[in-house]
Amino acid sequence: MTTVSTSNLAAGEPVLTSDVVGTDFGLPLVRPTRTRQGSRVRVVRSRCRAHGGVVVWFTDGTKTPPLHGRTSWIVAGPEPGAPAAARVVA
Repeated sequence: MTTVSTSNLAAGEPVLTSDVVGTDFGLPLVRPTRTRQGSRVRVVRSRCRAHGGVVVWFTDGTKTPPLHGRTSWIVAGPEPGAPAAARVVA
């Protein structure tokens, strides 16, 4: 499993998150997970500094509460044992 810190997350990076754990002004909040089991893949839209930490926004409209920049995320790669994606040559 590859991990990346919050301060090094790039837009477009797929990471594993929890299910929704609450709301903030009506926006669903999620947190990073430590295992693949029970987690969801979300794609990073952006991250920004906020009072108290760094907030990560995802393309599906969810976000994180302010996190410490050293919080680690598991990068979502192919599932173990899954067949390799077929390459199409045009």
